[in-house]
Amino acid sequence: MLYLYLGFLLAQSHSVIKVIYNANIPPLTIVFSITVFMVWSFIPVLGYPIGKVLAKYTRTKSYCNIYVLFGLGCSISFIEQALFYFEIFSKRDGYYTMIVTASLFFTTAFLALNRKQVS
Repeated sequence: MLYLYLGFLLAQSHSVIKVIYNANIPPLTIVFSITVFMVWSFIPVLGYPIGKVLAKYTRTKSYCNIYVLFGLGCSISFIEQALFYFEIFSKRDGYYTMIVTASLFFTTAFLALNRKQVS
């Protein structure tokens, strides 16, 4: 889950760093903003452990290595940014984007992308 979060955080951090760099705010406010950003971006990732628990109880074999999880975290972040870019969601939609992102993380818990091919 850590690599999934790090991939998501890396892809989301570009826009946050850009806003903080252009703003003229005190250093303590920058630290507070980064802390809130890290906590707030962790909330949708919680869909993944919930999905893992459900996958365990339904006996679904799911496994992804760390590189796949990192890539999936980045991909889900880009999907979320695309939803805003193409105006499918707006800033006024509230928690809908977070619910969609958490459901994407939830579905990644059921993926088995590191299977060996049977020859």
